[in-house]
Amino acid sequence: MQMYKTYRTTKDTIMGIETRSVDIRLTLIMDAYGKEYVLVKMQEGQAIYNLSLFGRVIEILPDISFEEFRDMTDVRLNKLRQH
Repeated sequence: MQMYKTYRTTKDTIMGIETRSVDIRLTLIMDAYGKEYVLVKMQEGQAIYNLSLFGRVIEILPDISFEEFRDMTDVRLNKLRQH
């Protein structure tokens, strides 16, 4: 059974599940200007994603706090309501 984890970064907190698959292959690509991309190869085809730094990982917790998840969701919903 996969469990949700909490990833604290310098920019935000992410709560999610790590997914591993033998059907997906990731390749790091760096262009002549130093920009980084990820080539994702799957059975359905290939795609390239721009890899921009979201934040440096500060801490990975093995679970999530319901209260923290609720608070984060409330903040995001309030932001949506304001727009």
